Amino acid sequence: MRVQDQWDYGQGKRRSFSMKRERMLVGRELELGRAFELVQAGISLDIVGNRGSGRSTFMLALRQYLESEGWVVIQVRGIASLQKHSLGALHLAGIGASIPNSTSLHAAAEALKEATSRDKSTLFLDDWDDLDETSWGIAESIRRTTGVPLVLSRLQGLRARHTPSGLAAATMEPTYDIDMSPLTFDHMEQAIENYLGDSIEGSTMSRIFAKSGGNIGLAVSLVDATTREGSLVFREDRMEWVAVRDLWSPGLRTVLEGYLEGLSPAARDALEIIAIVGVAGISSVRRLVDWDTLELLEELTLIAFIPSDPEQLVTVVPPLLVEYFRHEPLGARQIRLTELIIDRLGTAVSSSAILAERTIQRGLGRSPEALLVRLLHENLRTRRIVASIEWESAPTAANAIRYFNTLVQTHTIAVSETVDRVFAETDLTSADDAEKAIFAVSRARWIAYGKRDVATAISSLHLIHPSSLGVFGKMLEVAEVEIAVTTQGIPEGFEERLDVEDDAPTEIRCAAWETRLLIMVSSARYQEAKRVFGQLARSGLPTPTARVLLALALLGEGHQREALENILRGFDEAKGALDFEGIRIFGVAAALCHIYSGDYSNMDHLLKTLHAVGDPTPFPAGTQLTLYVVSALLAARRGDVAACERLAAEVERTNVPDGPLLGQSRVWMHVLRHMVNGESKSAPELLWDSSTALWARGAKGAALVGFLVSAELDPNNERLDYLKRILQEVPEAVGPQAQLRYLFALRSENVEELLLSAKDLEAAGRIGLALKASQAAKEIANKNENDKQCQAAEDLSGSIRARHGGGAFDVARFGPSAALLSDREKEVAHFVASGFSNQEIATQLVVSVRTVEGHVYRILRKLNLSNRQSLRNHLSDVHL
Repeated sequence: MRVQDQWDYGQGKRRSFSMKRERMLVGRELELGRAFELVQAGISLDIVGNRGSGRSTFMLALRQYLESEGWVVIQVRGIASLQKHSLGALHLAGIGASIPNSTSLHAAAEALKEATSRDKSTLFLDDWDDLDETSWGIAESIRRTTGVPLVLSRLQGLRARHTPSGLAAATMEPTYDIDMSPLTFDHMEQAIENYLGDSIEGSTMSRIFAKSGGNIGLAVSLVDATTREGSLVFREDRMEWVAVRDLWSPGLRTVLEGYLEGLSPAARDALEIIAIVGVAGISSVRRLVDWDTLELLEELTLIAFIPSDPEQLVTVVPPLLVEYFRHEPLGARQIRLTELIIDRLGTAVSSSAILAERTIQRGLGRSPEALLVRLLHENLRTRRIVASIEWESAPTAANAIRYFNTLVQTHTIAVSETVDRVFAETDLTSADDAEKAIFAVSRARWIAYGKRDVATAISSLHLIHPSSLGVFGKMLEVAEVEIAVTTQGIPEGFEERLDVEDDAPTEIRCAAWETRLLIMVSSARYQEAKRVFGQLARSGLPTPTARVLLALALLGEGHQREALENILRGFDEAKGALDFEGIRIFGVAAALCHIYSGDYSNMDHLLKTLHAVGDPTPFPAGTQLTLYVVSALLAARRGDVAACERLAAEVERTNVPDGPLLGQSRVWMHVLRHMVNGESKSAPELLWDSSTALWARGAKGAALVGFLVSAELDPNNERLDYLKRILQEVPEAVGPQAQLRYLFALRSENVEELLLSAKDLEAAGRIGLALKASQAAKEIANKNENDKQCQAAEDLSGSIRARHGGGAFDVARFGPSAALLSDREKEVAHFVASGFSNQEIATQLVVSVRTVEGHVYRILRKLNLSNRQSLRNHLSDVHL
């Protein structure tokens, strides 16, 4: 569906639900009932909240409620541009505007008194902050003389009983505040689904909730802008709304600038500085911002204090404001603020650090890798300096955890030594149970993945008695299961060890669910994996690791397009947030998706970006090895023997342990190295043995890939029959089922079955393999001189390519590949494919005929081909 069609569709859905939305106030039902009771009792109300919190919608619902019970509601609305016009708001509301001498206070007061003279009357003042002083004075006077209840909506910040312009009142009439606090996740999900008219994908809803901070107005603005621009689309096949790109829109600038209206230059600078340094301790923020400004920003609910020990943390709210500052194009201002941070923190960090926040605009995804790398490292340096200052001044568990999370984004000897020092010198005496548990888990993961010492990592967890950490002791057990799954295998009884109470703290539940998600994906239980991810999404914003695991579950089910969209969306968001870990894990997952489909057209650019970011780190676990594997695969396709050897040596040097997911097995490095050297005979056995070990440790999804490639390279009946048996244990693995059907059809040379398998493979997203199946069907049909079948295979191949944009799909697979040839051999092969004789090739290349004969011989041997015609056919298939 086109973007405009999506927008029109969404508008239609929203129009059909507009009346229902007006009658329904999701998440505010209790407050609405309380407000009705208070007005009935003659008590005035202040509806207080930030911009977008739903104050006006709440007042509309209350008005409809009161009018349905026979109340007369007089509504006056403040308008900022009329604040200097005496009685402007009352007159626009029709109060006293049509009577003689309507500009006199007495006439206006009498008109308002008459309008509210019935017993069940109330006066509503919406946007009270923008009301002119005279209209407010008359309304207040009428309330005092008649007792009519006033219901007004005002922004958070002005103290009660100030006038709209900020004048302090000498007296204060009794009133009751209704606080329009942020919505809970469940209530916001219900409200947004009502607004859109259909359900919304869990992870998409989590991002909307996190970005808006529970502010329903911001969430609706975000939905409108991203729907209009095609970032949020409706999927008719799933009947739900899904984000397909990063959820930021330049159209949100106007909405967010409203939050900054009225701020002094110093207050705005302070807010932007806090956004730059991210979540930081109050002591660090105090070196940058004075107390008066902090108190003002808190009063305006533009910052929030997060409880921690030994000091509170400070962050900007709503979170979309941080994104606004990141996209802000005012470079000179950003540099000035950066220099201020440098001066007050006393660091020598480069003043270009803030450009990392400034330059994240919509075009960043198309920027050169050098720019992205500079921004990433400058941003990381800024955050690391702040974290190091906090830890050095107060080596507490909370500060250590924040410092550790910035340190492990890069992996050098110096970083490793610093991490060891942080864990050795941190003082845990003042830490609470949660901080002690997170500290212990971080240390264990560092020992297991950073230092490659699994036994010591698990021992470090056993040294702490779980009961000493109260309810948070469960986190140690969860971490032990995660480390075991990642490095050894799925432990027995993991279900009980990951079982958590519904009322357990969010950190515990999310850690347990993410580990369970890892196990479900590893063991090819994809439906259960999606259910677990749903639990994670409802509890908060899932981590990049959890989102990639969901994508791998979708991939296992054959939903390659959906998986890739989810991953690319995360990749864009990670680049926008300058998130090292996110860029690596989403980027590597995107490479796996491309390999799965057989489309290598974007792989070069993707891997250049990933390698430009810097050497892969051990975090997240498994990503480092997968990046080496996919890089080696691309090098092998190019015939780059040196690159394959270098990558294989790097894997051996770092001693990266095999993981339970796709691409997390070192055997692929050995297989690719053998194949690029033309030594493919040992590859099937290596893969089969490795996959057998993976299957035994419960990593069934990754094992199936190795088994199938092994059987593809050496399709003997024993292997095919074994695969048929074990695939019955993993019925959700749609792609492997289709691939096995293809292998059986190929083995029996059954053209009809090959064509059917090609359709199954295409449906599962295995486009390259589907083309390979149709190509094999055509070759067999040609051999059998069956023109009808040959035409059917050709038609199917053409339709598959047409449906998928004619990408550079891999049909050579792991068989003989032109990528094994050197550059000169590729040149000679092209001449052969074009029909040139050896003498003609020698003349063109200015070499001897004997040299050309040697090249042709080596080409045919490397590709396991018998003659020049078979070489022509092969090169046309692999698009060399």
